[in-house]
Amino acid sequence: MSRLGGHKSHFRPASDIVPGLGDPTLQKYKATVTKKGQLKPRTVDLSRTVNRSAHHTNNYEIPNLVLRRGQAFEMVITFERAFNVKEDSIILKFVTGSRPLQSKGSVVSVRKLEDALPGDWSYEISSVMERSVTLKVTSAANAIVGRYEMFIDSIHQPIEGEAEKHRYKHPDDIYLVFNPWNEGDEVYMENSTERDEHVLRETGRIWLGTVGKFCVRPWNFGQFDDVCLFAAMALLEKSELGDQARNNPVQVVRAICRVINSTERDSGVLCGNWSGKYDDGVAPYAWNGSSAILEEFLKKRKGVKYGQCWTFAAVATTLLRALGIPTRCVTCFRSSHDSDFSNPINAHWSADNRPRKNMDDAVWDYHVWGESWLKRPDLPLGYDGWQAFDPTPQECNEGVFTCGPASVKAVRKGELYYGFHSKFLFSEAHGERVHWLVDADGNMTAFRVEKRVVGRQISTKAAGTISRLDITDLYKPPEGSQEEADILKSAARLCFRAMPRQIVNGTEDMEFTFQGEGHKSGDINVTLKMKNDSGEARTVDVYLCFISAYNTGVPASDLKDHSECQVIDPHAECDVKMSLKCADYINNKDTDSHVNVYVIATARETHQRFATRDTMWIEKPHLEVKTEGRTSLSQPFQVVLKVVNTLGVPLTNGVFNVEGPGIQRVMGIKLKKPIGPGEECRETVTLKARRSGRQEIVANYYCRQICDVASAAELDITDDSKDSKN
Repeated sequence: MSRLGGHKSHFRPASDIVPGLGDPTLQKYKATVTKKGQLKPRTVDLSRTVNRSAHHTNNYEIPNLVLRRGQAFEMVITFERAFNVKEDSIILKFVTGSRPLQSKGSVVSVRKLEDALPGDWSYEISSVMERSVTLKVTSAANAIVGRYEMFIDSIHQPIEGEAEKHRYKHPDDIYLVFNPWNEGDEVYMENSTERDEHVLRETGRIWLGTVGKFCVRPWNFGQFDDVCLFAAMALLEKSELGDQARNNPVQVVRAICRVINSTERDSGVLCGNWSGKYDDGVAPYAWNGSSAILEEFLKKRKGVKYGQCWTFAAVATTLLRALGIPTRCVTCFRSSHDSDFSNPINAHWSADNRPRKNMDDAVWDYHVWGESWLKRPDLPLGYDGWQAFDPTPQECNEGVFTCGPASVKAVRKGELYYGFHSKFLFSEAHGERVHWLVDADGNMTAFRVEKRVVGRQISTKAAGTISRLDITDLYKPPEGSQEEADILKSAARLCFRAMPRQIVNGTEDMEFTFQGEGHKSGDINVTLKMKNDSGEARTVDVYLCFISAYNTGVPASDLKDHSECQVIDPHAECDVKMSLKCADYINNKDTDSHVNVYVIATARETHQRFATRDTMWIEKPHLEVKTEGRTSLSQPFQVVLKVVNTLGVPLTNGVFNVEGPGIQRVMGIKLKKPIGPGEECRETVTLKARRSGRQEIVANYYCRQICDVASAAELDITDDSKDSKN
């Protein structure tokens, strides 16, 4: 496989990149192989098992030695003759990158600790036992992350006479990744529970849905699967991030973020698609994990079809965890996409109380981005910690489709002048909706402002549990506080934010309250409550409509509408209701679309208007995943998948997908017949594990009517070969 796949090195010839290898004098020493004093390695033991365990890299499936920078590791060199401490010496050289140069730090000459500068690579001789020499090697805490070749220069310098030299090249590459366990590394994370969660844990949870109606997707990040580290290294090369910059986690996060999305300008990992039409690829909701996506990308060398925001963020999380950077997925419910926080979210209505949907600004029901834990030496003190980035292709920022990393602390404070793209992240979590009345000539009058529409219930997985952790307070101050008012004012000034100068909404003596709910059966009921606080009767024209829409807020098709006129007596109340049966809409929309409701009411006497829109997510059926609880590497095991149809219509063309970290992946298990209302379906799948440990089996179900029905179950996998040895 080529360097892109990670198996074959594309380094320049060693004689070009390691000083002295092409030297004629050195060639003389290489030719004199029979000289009595020459020191030649016979074997080099990298102590993979011991070192990988000490470096928390034993779960990586690739057979190579994987090390974390700034941490010591041991190697044993056995020479063809006894090692003479007084006359023999060793110099190690580590080489990485596409254009390795010592001046760029990508060729590292490692000398004994007493000869090295503080913080540099160094080694100590731990022991000498005749021919065997044990070295303790320590890389720099700010070393370049990547794949290294290792050379060993052994030199015999007798008391009298010329030095005899020999150069040995180790046949296996060594991988060096970031080290969150090392205080000297810029990704250091002190909290062990958080570190285990965001670096070592291979499965997680991503929250979808809408405000108050969550839909959780278990996800197999699988960062230790063999393909993931290969892909991470290949994508760093593809990003054209300079070798020297690969020691900087800020630049690495930025580079990975940039190569995730595939656009007309950049061929990244995933092609985005929110159209509901995925016949020429894999639907975004069909994926269970990142490894399958990365495998297809490395195989075809072009963007994988298809992904959406949460798959973009999940794949980025996998790659960054594989590189050793603590990373997590974050969901913002009701997220806006005003790229520079310059404008409010606009909704438009005609004079006859109808929504002008094609003119509206989009508010996503949910949007998922990522956060990585980093120090920010490029910013003033106090901005270390979680840094937000958004790999979903939306807007072109500074010439590229990328966003972040931006300090979450800076976003919360409204300090939008700190890089990278803090304005964009701020706008995704802040904003109000302005409702406009559009007359026949296209003139517009603002009549209502809905405060705090976006940036609700910002969520991530709690470390050490499968629970949702609300982190809204990391992005926003308390609602209604003076701190919030000051931050919004400052942000608006920095972004030249334009708001309507005048809001015209007549005499406001009516109270309006909207309520809506989606049921397990798939039926949806909405109610507009109206109360007349005046001493006179009010005639109110009400319009409600249901439409199918995607999670981006883009409307798809009209489903049902209702209009009526109500006369409300002084100090009286009145309700207007509308319902939508599951059977009346579920087969008339795309699988991954849902129902939005638009509501407007106008009092004729005062011209007071009320308008709003909301998202109705129905409660999905439950998928149950049952495992045997315990199995071994040598034995296949069975997983039972069960789904019960709680909707009022049959579920047709059903499909199961199942996988797990280090576990065989099975996709596209098609069900033979529909699942009727109230019926259940069971499917037994046989899998096999590649590595031991406590793992999660992740499964999902989708059909013509619904998707994002997912669950997970744990399984203990033992290694029989180790047990038999013990």
